[in-house]
Amino acid sequence: MPYSRKTVIQSLEEVGTLGKFQILLSIIWITSSTLSGYITFQFQSLSVAPPIHCRTTECLSVKQKLDSDEADQEIMCTLDRNDWQFQRGKENLYTEFSLYCDRMYIISAGTTIYFLGFLLAVSPISSFLDTFGRKMTTSFILLLYTVILFLHMYSSSIFQLMIGRFILGALHGGISISIHVIFFEVSSSSFATFMALMSGAAFSFGGGLAGLAAMQSSTWQTTMIPPMVACTLLGLVFHNIVPESPYWLFAQGCENEAIASLNKIASLNNSPYLDNIKLVTATELEPTHKEVTFIMLWKVKFLRTSLISLSFVWFTVAFCYYGLEFNAGTLGNEYVVMMIMGGFDTPFKIYMYLFANKRGRQLASQCYLGGALICMICTGFPIAQTIFIVGNINIKTLFVACGRALAGAVFALLYVYTAEILPTLVRSVGISVCSTVARVGSLISPLVILVNEINPLIIYISIIICLIMSMRLLRNIPETVGKPLPSTLQDCRKLFGVSKSHIDAKNLTNNLEV
Repeated sequence: MPYSRKTVIQSLEEVGTLGKFQILLSIIWITSSTLSGYITFQFQSLSVAPPIHCRTTECLSVKQKLDSDEADQEIMCTLDRNDWQFQRGKENLYTEFSLYCDRMYIISAGTTIYFLGFLLAVSPISSFLDTFGRKMTTSFILLLYTVILFLHMYSSSIFQLMIGRFILGALHGGISISIHVIFFEVSSSSFATFMALMSGAAFSFGGGLAGLAAMQSSTWQTTMIPPMVACTLLGLVFHNIVPESPYWLFAQGCENEAIASLNKIASLNNSPYLDNIKLVTATELEPTHKEVTFIMLWKVKFLRTSLISLSFVWFTVAFCYYGLEFNAGTLGNEYVVMMIMGGFDTPFKIYMYLFANKRGRQLASQCYLGGALICMICTGFPIAQTIFIVGNINIKTLFVACGRALAGAVFALLYVYTAEILPTLVRSVGISVCSTVARVGSLISPLVILVNEINPLIIYISIIICLIMSMRLLRNIPETVGKPLPSTLQDCRKLFGVSKSHIDAKNLTNNLEV
């Protein structure tokens, strides 16, 4: 019986791109995103200053003269340690490592080091995914997560604590890239879009859980147990159930293994097995199409402009999202504010999915960034700080939470939007470039804590300027909803509506002509 020639994507459509396997993978993605959010904001939530009790009359007199927060800082920084004590039954990083007065910078440093680890891990993890495969790399990262969290529990010095944060940040970068890549390779475009937004909501939910865990736990070590258990279970499930990506196997020349992987997906989806097929590339089916390389990506003007514009938007939303998150301590009870911010994300991202699919990625992104801009402007009005809703939570807190949620929804959509703009061979590299730029925004966001002590308006003005510029730059990006993913330069030209004469043809070799 003759073999039928099919591409991997055609084969995937036969075995199912939205079935039980994709649902299982989506549960793994949501759980890992929740876990990443929990660990990202855990350091901040465990560095909140607990109330103090006075032991001497001198301490009591200071406490009576000043507001509670100012009094606590004054007492800790000026009086002898024997004059006061932290609230009993509440031990966290702040109390164990004395993160007050001249050591408060360690709180910002810990977060910066975490994102530095994330930033530096993007490139090597991408190489590991291409060299060792999606399955092996992801399983290893999840199990290594468990080991590092266990060792992190027994950190006895600031140096050990910072090393742990750096490695956890690197692992966070690894797991977010690896699961994102394999999910987009085996799922339908619409379902992948939905899950990208929901994973962002799960990340915020994890941050809220970190605040809740820190508020309820008596020791900071106990907050490490839930993520350890989750990482172990995820690693075992991923290694034993999830097959290797057929895209990666076929790219490595392992055609039989790729077909076996496709058949395992078919088995999980209760679809018919693939028999008598031969996998081929799209170029073999249509030899007139030429692929776009990474060097050509930077030579073609409209692709280069789009990548630069998208990179700045990535930077803006990361800086806005994390900058407002780390500003939580100035908005009231930090535990409560973190939980409020986590709760706001999910409804905004669900509506983003509906809006982006109906009205388009560009308009949805611009509207959400515009909403974030309005929220930031509203926080500058003095009346927003005088109207209280519950306890010491005021209207300003809600505006900040809304602005952060709107930026977070755009952040999640950008993964999809960027993938839909770039050609196949440079898609993962292009996303890595944008993600790296975004981590620069994440890296400087902890400086919000220090800059707020000088003038809080500096942060808000910076965010407003970046939001305005991003809204303008999004006009350089074409709409992609309802259009096929581009594989070649010809596909990109159709997507951007650019004729051959408008491409930098003079600077390209003749093999670019399609």
